[in-house]
Amino acid sequence: MSDYKVSLENHEIRAKSRRFLTGNWGMAVLVIFVYSVITGIGGSSGSSASGDTGWLSGVVIGIVAVASILSIAYSILIANVIEYGSSITFLKFVREEKINIENLFSGFKDYGRVVVTIFLRNLFIFLWSLLLIVPGIIKGYSYSMTEYLIADDSSLDSLSAISKSKEMMIGWKGKLFLLDLSLIGWWFLCILTCGIGFLWLGAYFKSNRAMFYQELSGQLVEESIAEGPDDLTIEAS
Repeated sequence: MSDYKVSLENHEIRAKSRRFLTGNWGMAVLVIFVYSVITGIGGSSGSSASGDTGWLSGVVIGIVAVASILSIAYSILIANVIEYGSSITFLKFVREEKINIENLFSGFKDYGRVVVTIFLRNLFIFLWSLLLIVPGIIKGYSYSMTEYLIADDSSLDSLSAISKSKEMMIGWKGKLFLLDLSLIGWWFLCILTCGIGFLWLGAYFKSNRAMFYQELSGQLVEESIAEGPDDLTIEAS
């Protein structure tokens, strides 16, 4: 177990998130919507065609190849930076700052370090996933604090931030996994809303993650939490 500690139970973390989100759902959902639109653009590339003409097939293959390359470049250079910004937006939010959609673009202020860090983190997770899916999932949780760490410490280089996240999460990966899993009831309900509900779930998820980091890093302000039912969730811890 690392020197870092999460003393709150998962239901307490969720309760804190809901308290922060109360009265702020509109802006929180707007942030998730803009984030989803921007990061979803790169994944929409691709086309299919059929025909007997060899040269036409070659053209189609070339177009698909170029589109794929552009899509990967977009994900690395733009979408990953916006993903970082969404995490930092909710980190600032749980630190009792107002939700500011401009924070979505905060990664561009430290562009090089953010791009390299998120790229390396995702690359490491991908490489571990090649072994089997489970190692990739485990490493995903090991590196899950990376973006918060580079936001909090401008002196951290990319590899140091990834390593520190791994150190922080020793003994706590299971707890974060269960925190995520406890939202499974929301996932099913979001499917019934034709996906629209995922905007609200995204805000809840991001708030939980930011709250978890605050607690793990020892920066969460202690306060009393009213006990109550955690509506529409399945308790997993």
